[in-house]
Amino acid sequence: MNENLLVQAKNDNDPATFFIQFAPYNSTKTSLQCSILYPDILHHYVYTVAVAQKQKNNQTHFFFAGEFINGQRGTFVGIARYRSTTLIANSSLDASSFCDESFSYSLQYLSNYEHQEYFVLGVEPEGILSYGFSNQFVFIFDSRNTSILQSWNGNLTWPDHSFMPHAIALSDHFGVIAGFIQNTADTLVKHNPMIYLINFNSSNHHPIIVDQYKPIATPGTWQDLLTNDDADINLAKYDMSVSINENGDVLVGMQFINRVFLFSVNTTKSNKLTYVSRHTNGRSLGNGKGVAWLENGAIAAILVNTYSLNYQWSSSKLYVYDIRSFGFNSNSTPLSVFPNGHLMLPQRFSSVFLNIISSPTSLALLDDKGNVLIFLPTPPGFYPSIQDSGLTPVITTQSPCMPGTYKSETGIHDCILCPSGTKNFGNSTTQCTRCLSKSFCSLGSVHDVPQSALISTSQVIPYPRSPESTIFDEILIQNMFRIESGHCLAISPLFWTLIVASLAIIVLIIMAILELFISNPTATKIRRLVKHVFKHTDFIGEGELWVGGLVSLAVVVLVSFAYAFSNVYSKQYPIETASDSNFACDKTIRNAKFETSLQSLGIPHAQSEQHIFDLLHEQELYLNIEFVNTLINCDSVSMQALFGTSWAAIRWLTCQNVNSILALSIPLPYQHISVQILIDDVKTIGGLRIGLYGHGNESEHYRLKELNFYQSFSKIGQILAQNLPIALALTKLINETLPMVGEESKLSGIFIPTFTADFNSLFLSNDQYVRSSIGSTTPTIEINETPYYVKNLQQPIAKQSEIIFHNLLFTIVYTTKDNLDLLKKQINNFQDNEQLLNQQIFTLQKESQNLEQQLIENQYSIDSLKTNLQLTLNENEQLKQQYDELQQKNNLLINTNQNLTNQLNEYERQSSDFHSQDISKQMIQKDIRHTPIQEVQIHRITPVRSTYSPNIEEELRQLRTDLTASSAHCSQLEEANRAWQQFHQNQLELFRHKLKDSIPLDENFTLEQIAQHILIYIQQLENNNQLGMTYFNINKN
Repeated sequence: MNENLLVQAKNDNDPATFFIQFAPYNSTKTSLQCSILYPDILHHYVYTVAVAQKQKNNQTHFFFAGEFINGQRGTFVGIARYRSTTLIANSSLDASSFCDESFSYSLQYLSNYEHQEYFVLGVEPEGILSYGFSNQFVFIFDSRNTSILQSWNGNLTWPDHSFMPHAIALSDHFGVIAGFIQNTADTLVKHNPMIYLINFNSSNHHPIIVDQYKPIATPGTWQDLLTNDDADINLAKYDMSVSINENGDVLVGMQFINRVFLFSVNTTKSNKLTYVSRHTNGRSLGNGKGVAWLENGAIAAILVNTYSLNYQWSSSKLYVYDIRSFGFNSNSTPLSVFPNGHLMLPQRFSSVFLNIISSPTSLALLDDKGNVLIFLPTPPGFYPSIQDSGLTPVITTQSPCMPGTYKSETGIHDCILCPSGTKNFGNSTTQCTRCLSKSFCSLGSVHDVPQSALISTSQVIPYPRSPESTIFDEILIQNMFRIESGHCLAISPLFWTLIVASLAIIVLIIMAILELFISNPTATKIRRLVKHVFKHTDFIGEGELWVGGLVSLAVVVLVSFAYAFSNVYSKQYPIETASDSNFACDKTIRNAKFETSLQSLGIPHAQSEQHIFDLLHEQELYLNIEFVNTLINCDSVSMQALFGTSWAAIRWLTCQNVNSILALSIPLPYQHISVQILIDDVKTIGGLRIGLYGHGNESEHYRLKELNFYQSFSKIGQILAQNLPIALALTKLINETLPMVGEESKLSGIFIPTFTADFNSLFLSNDQYVRSSIGSTTPTIEINETPYYVKNLQQPIAKQSEIIFHNLLFTIVYTTKDNLDLLKKQINNFQDNEQLLNQQIFTLQKESQNLEQQLIENQYSIDSLKTNLQLTLNENEQLKQQYDELQQKNNLLINTNQNLTNQLNEYERQSSDFHSQDISKQMIQKDIRHTPIQEVQIHRITPVRSTYSPNIEEELRQLRTDLTASSAHCSQLEEANRAWQQFHQNQLELFRHKLKDSIPLDENFTLEQIAQHILIYIQQLENNNQLGMTYFNINKN
């Protein structure tokens, strides 16, 4: 494809033809197009078609290459030349006759070579020379002399003789060819990709390899595991693409490793292929299926087919990048992606794209059905729109950018979203204007929308906590005797009580002056009158002292404030009707305490609460949705609700777009339902606001509050996504207020919302929006209810009867004579205590001296007791060891004696069969009883046989001897054991006797218990020692 014509080889047609579309590409109805047959329709199969990018208008021709089929062998290259230039613009001619009469073929054949799996054709920009490359041969075909074909063996050109070319591009100064080289048989990777930089001999134009680049997979990646063992077979997954622009920039696409490489070559000294960057599209195949430069090398188009690793197709998209302005790497954001939300593929086109080619300004896209779509560049403010007229090829037309977008440069790319903080209402599509500083202007904004349009409205506030003190006596005392600055000082009861007390002191001073310094009858009369008056006002001392009248005035002030505080405090309930507590320092003080609980809806409700639950259940709800900063109108909106398992259409109550806010109000058939809004429009939406409305209801003791809340969703720098799943959970909130008087409570109820949504998935960045292909917006709101409800209980801290009772107690406490007498008695006691304290100090000084002396004596006693205790413990340990040894010996002898007795009984049983042995047995037993006891060694007892023999009499005699010795030794051990126990008891009695004067000990205490009591006594002595040192230090100071 170039600026003059587009050529497509159609091998599947019957017969096979070349489809030719002449420029201009503005309309297929007026521009010229035709089809011409292959030179040999029976035996030619065309692999590739090529046209020169800078071909002149008087050089309308194209090159093609292929192979013979149907039993014939060989490769061919040809040129189809248009003979007349004057007829191109004459659209009145018949297209078929025009093509048949105006095109001629010239072909050359290479019959010496067998079938080539990979064979590429390149044309230099002027269209004079075409180059053919395969593994076995290289040729040059000159359009000026088509009778000659220069060809030679590929081994003369390729540095690696196994090189198999897959794609080529030629410029004025150099060329780039990409393919595979074969490795040795013993290597794991059978074929590696290779990119060669080609220069041309100035004399014969032969290509020369001057540099190369071998792509290396990153270790540990999936590309590193590829073996490419079948790369020598012509498979689509190994397709490559190459494109060169005027500036020497080179794009190489290798879809089998999902990468597109960017290189740079110096156009004046083109002998170095410099790597710049690469773009990888994740763990898949297909990136770089086709590459092309546009707009004089500033814009790059990349065909990305997404395949699985086993080459199963999933999608095809065309990406357009501004490489000159933003560079190119894996994180680059494309200018546009086709297809997208408003640039859709024509219905007759396949979703699988095969290739892209470009002229300096236009781009052609080919699908796997052979359909061609030509993208024409559009001026600033317009994007290329697609209108399928049914003709071939489909050519784009220009349409103005939609509101919220702009386009400032010419090109085939789509319009761009206005950046955050700017807007475009649609009247100027080449640029976006600044928004007001206090407006909501997200990505793709169309209007200055006030920030208030996104305010979230909540009807529920956190339930208050109960105050620290919920006892009225404490609250009353705290407020009676609290003095602070400012407002608190003016209302402090204690402050005014002190003022009255100060006046009373002044009266006392005046009375003292009248009595001591003024002795005239008038002063005496005044003093008596004052005393008389204050005695009658003394309700505390019942008139005994006139001073009591002065004190009574202060008490009256204090009690009056208590009554006033209690009266106003009792009215601070409930909190819904209470105002600021200006009568106290803490203006938030309320006569209320609170309790919050979470309860299951599965538990049956109390009869008094059931009505409020019924009101909540029967409340009709309206779903309110506002789409903020958009120009979408109601005619693009439809909605449906989920009834059971099927969706059914529903209607809105109101719908309008005012000041770029599309507002919908939808009556809900049920409280628990899913609603889906379908917006069939590609216009941008900045934010979202969702709420529920329900009418209130109120009776004597029950109040269903009006429901009217909103939750806004917005994100600075992003735009609302197309799929919006949002879950709304409703929780019943019941408030119960206990009465001040009576027993019937007041109940109120309301729903509180909880929105659940993935905030990040609700919005798209500019990069995500460009890559999106969805042309509609679909928010889905799922409304359900939580299985629990919140119960708030409010009750008064003190009811009226309680306040009255506590005020009477307060009055009695501060106005009875007994309390004043108690105060006087405490003052007298204080004076007595002062004298007693002095006496105690003197006594402590004496005790300190005595303790100091006792410390010395106690220290000596402690050391002595510790020594005796250690000796006793050591002696006890030795006695224990001796006792254990004797006990072990005793046990051993007992076991031995038992064994001997058993053996003797056995022999006696065996000898019972012989009558003659009865007398001997009696004699043996008699001898045993009269044999004297002698000590024998236990371990030298003679073993006794277990079977009877004629020498049994001798063996019985030996057993008798051993048994007698063992019994004697046991008796000796028992005697020694009794002696040791007597010695241990004597030692214990002696030790107890030594300690009886110092430590009280029970006669039944064991040695371990005595040791424990000694340790306790030592600890007490040490404590007394420390206490004495403390007293001693106090006296010294």
